[in-house]
Amino acid sequence: MLALFTALQLAPKAPAATLDQMVKGGEVAWLETSSDGRVKQVTAMSYVDASPAVVWAKLADWAGYASWMPTVTASTLVEHTDTVDTVDWTLGIAGPDIQFRARYQLDPERLTIDGQQVAGALPGSRWSWRLEPSGVGTIVSRVVMSNVVDTNWFLRQAENKWHTLEYGINLSSGVIELRGLKAALGG
Repeated sequence: MLALFTALQLAPKAPAATLDQMVKGGEVAWLETSSDGRVKQVTAMSYVDASPAVVWAKLADWAGYASWMPTVTASTLVEHTDTVDTVDWTLGIAGPDIQFRARYQLDPERLTIDGQQVAGALPGSRWSWRLEPSGVGTIVSRVVMSNVVDTNWFLRQAENKWHTLEYGINLSSGVIELRGLKAALGG
């Protein structure tokens, strides 16, 4: 028995998959929390079989989101400058639709889009897209912190001390949004 235990201890361990390998196999997400247990942010990543330029064009086409982003029923560009876009959003969810305005900082050189809620529902929410070239495709990161539970009366009543709904909504949002993007780009 001691020999078996010693052999198992000395056996080489299987190498851990690299992040690049994991995202090529599907979506990968992780949750960061603050000291009070609330969601700080969720980062979801996946490989998209399209160039960064093609992915960027899809993400910067605000009017097109309703055709591929789950729950988005309307998105309207209301202000545009060289580096900042302001967009009005309507999300169709259980209960009344959620309407809010978000402002996005676009940095095409760094391939990043950083947004935050500036009016309407979802106060304190923020979102970003990060693109990284990977071979012929792109590794896309979606960072999410949507304050849906605090905004929706029904969800507030159902939430518990473990923040189950807040975790679930934010984790699933990032993954579902990446899947929508991939489907829209033919992947």
